[in-house]
Formats: sequence, C-alpha cells, structure tokens
Amino acid sequence: MGGDYCYDGSDVGLLTLLADIIPRRVEPRSIGVEQPQQKDLFTAPVTVTTDPELAERFRVELFRRLTPLSLEQLRRAWYADHPGRELMICRFLLLVWREGGRAGTMLANPHVAPFWKLAQQVGREAHRYLGFVRFRETTSGYYYASLAPDHRVLSLIAGHFADRFRDQHWVIHDLRHGEGIVYDCTRRRWLLLPMLAEGDPELTPAEETFQRLWRKYFAVLAIGERENLSLQQGKVPLKVRPWLMEFSE
Repeated sequence: MGGDYCYDGSDVGLLTLLADIIPRRVEPRSIGVEQPQQKDLFTAPVTVTTDPELAERFRVELFRRLTPLSLEQLRRAWYADHPGRELMICRFLLLVWREGGRAGTMLANPHVAPFWKLAQQVGREAHRYLGFVRFRETTSGYYYASLAPDHRVLSLIAGHFADRFRDQHWVIHDLRHGEGIVYDCTRRRWLLLPMLAEGDPELTPAEETFQRLWRKYFAVLAIGERENLSLQQGKVPLKVRPWLMEFSE
C-alpha cells in the first residue's frame, strides 16, 4: 500500500500522477489536491509535479490498453465531482495494468463496481442536460446558457451542441464549477475555459419578447385539473428549473 499523493488539481496533473504510480503498481492510500489533514507519522505526502509530456505519453498508453467502452467510462468518471474519483480511477487502472482489457468486465470486483457506478451517474446527468440547456440571445452577438450540474458535464455535452448549433456563436456556462464552453462558429471548434459569473448578460429585445411569449404559452398550455407535481418534478427536477425560462418569473 502506498502513501498519500497530491497534485495540482488539473487534468494534466492527474494524468502525470497516474503515469508516475500506475506502471510501478503503487496503490496509494489517498489522492487529493490538498495534503491530507491527518498525516502519517512516518511518511510525508508525495506531491507530484505536473509534466505535460509524461501526461501525454500516458494518455496514449490508456488508448492502447483500454477497450472503447472502458475509455468512455473513464472519460465520464474523469469529470465526476466526487471526493474519491481520483482513487477510484487509480484503482481501476491498476486492475487494467494487471488484468488487461477484461478488467472492464469484472463488475464483481470491488474496484470496478464503484468506478462504473460513478461513471454511470455522470453519464446520466450529461444525457439529461441535453434537454435542459436554454440559450438566450445577447446583445454581444452570441447565445448564452447557464447551468449548475452536480458533475463537470460540459465536455460530455459540447459535441452535441456544436453539431446542432454549428452556425452560431454560443457559450454554456457551468456556474457551480466556474468553467464554460465557448464555441466559435467561424472555426467550428469549442474550448473549455475557466469562467466566473459577473452578472447576467444583456439580452436582445427580441429575446426578452420571446421569453415572455414562451412563458405565457407554457402557462396557457397547462391544464389545472390534470396537474401532477410529483410527475413534473420527476421529469424536470427542481434543481434545474432556475435555468429554464419557462419556470422563471
């Protein structure tokens, strides 16, 4: 059993850490961005310095060793907002290095089941947000949407919106995690960037009119006698409604 490991919190930093310990078959006790509060009496936490070249070589090795399904599950778990995700990923990859590609099918293994469960949670949330993103036209010439997902799902949904709205400039802002996708329709590419909230963007008059009409349509369409709040909350959870114009005042 290895000790406690720390990294800078970046994706490249985590890849560097994994590249350092996985080939050596080191199973850490903990992996975190900050040093653990309860330190070991005899060993100090190991801080791994980010190395982009080493991280890239390890990324290529992952594509060589993992099956397409395991790669997709790794991608989803990677973007989980979960305090133990780094350790789950590490333990799964240690099993891959030991058992090969079949490790992804060993669902009874105690290191595989939590990893897959976490990946499925992220995947379900990403799929759900495909229907909960609402773009608003701004006076700056781009379309803006905000959300606050439990996990960092932006990279998982970016391709969908880049394909559907390829002829528009748009931004999807994750307020909870302080990052956003910026899509450039001229270059047909998107970037994931750090992004802080500095107030709501100014909307065009046409957008404000459309929102009023949409809310009116949403209210008129409802049939009071058939109102089923439990069913409605199951289809549209309360946590996403602040970002949906049909539920805003």
